[in-house]
Amino acid sequence: VLGTVVVAGILLAVGVFGASAVTSKPLVAVQVDEFSVFPGTQGAPKGKVRFVVTNIGSIKHEFVVLRTAKPAGNLLKGAEADESGNVGEIGGIDPGQAKTVIIKLSAGHYSLICNLPGHYKTGQFADFYVR
Repeated sequence: VLGTVVVAGILLAVGVFGASAVTSKPLVAVQVDEFSVFPGTQGAPKGKVRFVVTNIGSIKHEFVVLRTAKPAGNLLKGAEADESGNVGEIGGIDPGQAKTVIIKLSAGHYSLICNLPGHYKTGQFADFYVR
């Protein structure tokens, strides 16, 4: 039983059970912690999209939305991710805090990242699609 719980927890952590496909709703709940940016859905319709970002970690994070053709894990430039294509962000999300940003997005691929020093390298990124 413990093995099943551990496997289910790992699958949830990597998004196999957690994130749903692209939604028709322009509201996206996102959780950030020390090791991930976890959107509740993998995409949204084009137009104004409301991201509600909750820091479930124990240190401060940020949330940056980048329009890019590159996969979210391939943006490293030096010590941080390249923020070319930045279309909006939320800075300074304290532990336990939630903040909201509304961004007008056109169809395409986006990367959702935390780019505070060292955070991107720990895996704080996710791919996101707008249709």
